[in-house]
This record gives sequence, structure tokens and C-alpha cells, in this order.
Amino acid sequence: MNFETMWMYAVEFYHEYSIVVVVIAVIFVVIAYQKPKASFKFVIFLVIMACIIYAIGLFGESIETGTSNKDKMINKTRSLDD
Repeated sequence: MNFETMWMYAVEFYHEYSIVVVVIAVIFVVIAYQKPKASFKFVIFLVIMACIIYAIGLFGESIETGTSNKDKMINKTRSLDD
């Protein structure tokens, strides 16, 4: 899953549930106005979590590709031995 795919999902979610997204944004702005330090920490936490999830997705794709290629090579070797 690359960044463009995640951005497409986010935009699609916004178009499907625009009222929910606007309400969440308004709530966050009100909380950020009242408690800016706590909301800044929360935003930093969300950014770090998004980076971790993105990295796990990238590693998962590479592991899946490696496993798939390994299985193909095993099958090719078995067919040559027969």
C-alpha cells in the first residue's frame, strides 16, 4: 500500500462521510483551542502511529513478495527434478 492509495482512501472516506469528518474536525479545533499542549501531543502521537502503520505496510508487502518468489522458485526446482 503506497501513499497514493492511502490518500485515495482518505479522500473517498471524506466524500462518503463528509458530515462526520467535519464534526470531528470541529471537535478537534475546539479542543485544540482550549488545550493546545495536550492536543499537540495527541497530533504528534497520531503522526507517529501513522508512520509506524505505513512502515509495517511496506515491510509486509516486501515480505509477501519475497515469500511469493521463494515459493515460485521451489516449485520450479521441484518440476525440474521430476
